[in-house]
Amino acid sequence: MKFFHAVFAISIFLLLTSCEKNITPFVSEQAEASLSNFILKNAHLELSDELIACAAGGQRVLWEDPVFPISVIFYPVDGATNFRYFETASVGVDPDDFSRYSEKKFADVGIFNGYLRRFLRNPVDRDVWGRVVYETPGKLHISNAIRIKLVDKPSQFAPELCQIDLTTATEPRFQWQDGIIPENAIYFHVVSDEFGNLISGTYTYDKHFRFYDLSNVVLNIRDVNPPPTLEPNKKYIFTMLGVSLDNWVNLAMEKEFLTQ
Repeated sequence: MKFFHAVFAISIFLLLTSCEKNITPFVSEQAEASLSNFILKNAHLELSDELIACAAGGQRVLWEDPVFPISVIFYPVDGATNFRYFETASVGVDPDDFSRYSEKKFADVGIFNGYLRRFLRNPVDRDVWGRVVYETPGKLHISNAIRIKLVDKPSQFAPELCQIDLTTATEPRFQWQDGIIPENAIYFHVVSDEFGNLISGTYTYDKHFRFYDLSNVVLNIRDVNPPPTLEPNKKYIFTMLGVSLDNWVNLAMEKEFLTQ
């Protein structure tokens, strides 16, 4: 979230809006675990908003796990280390007050063979705010606030809402509809091979994307040269996440297709 090759004036976009850099040096009773204290301890690092993250969970969503039904998904830029997750006790606090966030120790695992990662979170009985943090050389990256809405608005897994037009087999057109929660601000889509390797990762405001037409793409997380291509007579997988302004995944889908 190679990932930040352009700056877009899209303040509504959940994943790219900047994190706050004017931080009050307040140390709470949970000083050792608070995000504000963590920032103070790393004052030698430049704060960066270059960290894209969101969360999904609930209905049978992607990467389902009965013990850890919530996935806090993020993109680790090249050189990223020291992945951490911080969370508030409830949603009824100022999401921009870093002293309200305490570190939670959850395992993180790779998806798409490590191109993205996710923290595995156990269930919650109320809405909370979360943020992902990691380091790169000289920088401390902090994501925008993520509202975990497992209870009120569980993510919907609905591959039946996606249609794939294979008229031109190696340039398929993907089109989808919103699900039961029509609050999506942007759509993240991945084309991967049958072994889980990410081939393309793109964002659009539109509910459609043609491989590999970037005319309606607002962010490309795999900007490589030459651009990626699909081979004929091969199996691929299309994955799409519809994400709201507060970085919660309302809609998830995954669908296989064959380029023939």
